[in-house]
Amino acid sequence: MITSSYIEVEGIKIFVETNNGPRDKGIVVCFGSAGRESRQFHGMMECLENDYEVIAFDMPGHGKSWPLKGNDLLKEYHDYCDFIIEALKILDIKNPICIGCALGGNAVYYLAQRIPVRAIVSMAGTDYSPHVDKSVSDNLDHPYCSVQHSHIDFTDSLIGSATSPEDREFILWGVHTEIGKVKAADYGGVYNGFDVRSDMDKITCPVLIMRGDEDWSVRDEAFNPILGRLTSAIDVEYVVLPGLSHYNPQEVPRLVSDKILAFVERVEKNNCGGKRI
Repeated sequence: MITSSYIEVEGIKIFVETNNGPRDKGIVVCFGSAGRESRQFHGMMECLENDYEVIAFDMPGHGKSWPLKGNDLLKEYHDYCDFIIEALKILDIKNPICIGCALGGNAVYYLAQRIPVRAIVSMAGTDYSPHVDKSVSDNLDHPYCSVQHSHIDFTDSLIGSATSPEDREFILWGVHTEIGKVKAADYGGVYNGFDVRSDMDKITCPVLIMRGDEDWSVRDEAFNPILGRLTSAIDVEYVVLPGLSHYNPQEVPRLVSDKILAFVERVEKNNCGGKRI
C-alpha cells in the first residue's frame, strides 16, 4: 500500500511517498520528468511492492511539495541534484537503486558521479541535453499561453502505442495538473542546462539505459556517445522497449519493472556471486 508523509529539506516541506515494500531487500528511489510529481511512479511502486521499498518525492514546487522561499524554484541542475542528495540524507537512504525518467533520467547520472548507489536506471535520460529552444520554455510560463493547453499535444506525441487507454489518460492528466512556472524552470533551466559528460568516467555502479522505440525526442543515436563515456561502470546495458515512448514508468509499468528486476538480478549474480553490490 502506498502511503505518504512530509520531511523538511533545507527548510522546505517535501512530500514523500513509499510503497512500504521490503526495505531489507533494498531501496529504490524514483525521480520524475520535468514538471511532474511522485504519482508518475505509482504503477511501478505497485509492481515492485514485494521486491523493494520504492520511494518517490516531489521536488520543491512540484505536486504537494512547498516551493522555495519567495515562491521560487530550483533552476540549475547542480542545485536540483544536490537537493536530491540532501533529501536522501534526511530520509536515511544509503546505496539506493536510483531510477529516473527524462529529467530524472538525467539526474541519476549526476547522483552516480557523487554518491554511492547500488545501480542507476536512466529512462529517456541523457548526460547532456541542450535541446530546448528558449521560445518553447518561455511559453510554458507565459501570461497568454498556459502549459495545460500549449503542452498537451506535445505530451500526447510522446506516449507509446503499447500504453493502455487508462494509463494514457493519466499521463495526459499530468499536463493538466502542471504549474507553468515549475515546468519552465525544469524544462528551460535544469534540463536544458544539463551537462555531466566530463564526469561520466566516475560512474562505477551498474547502469541500465532504457528508451522507447517510439520516442522521437531522444533518438537512438543520442545514446552511443553516452555508452562510450561510461568507461568505468561495472556493467552497462542498453534496452530499447517496443511500443513505448518517453513516459516509460507510466506507459507499461509491469514491463519496465520486470526489466529492472532482471537487470539487477543478472548484474549481482555475475559480478559478486549473487551478493548485493
